[in-house]
Amino acid sequence: MTPATETRRQAGLELQALAQEFEASDESSFRRTRILCWVLVVLVTAAVTVLLVAGGDWRYLAGTWVALVALTWLGYALSSRRQRQQTARLRDLATRWLSGEPPPV
Repeated sequence: MTPATETRRQAGLELQALAQEFEASDESSFRRTRILCWVLVVLVTAAVTVLLVAGGDWRYLAGTWVALVALTWLGYALSSRRQRQQTARLRDLATRWLSGEPPPV
């Protein structure tokens, strides 16, 4: 094996290990974020329920509840999607380095 090939292989293995570490870290972070989203949904639901019992207009309260819950989960979905894409790009880079393909210019 030539020194250049061995160096590329080592770099590919390091990138692959880094991608695996990021995936594990991402999954634990996503789990914490999902828990936080559910806590927020429960708190908003409790507040809306209290305001409904106090005589609030259900249309405004329902609209507020839908908006807050939708924004919460939309933020989670966009953030996790972006992070998964970044980790996938790192994994693809590691695969290219390990397969011996020339790096993109």
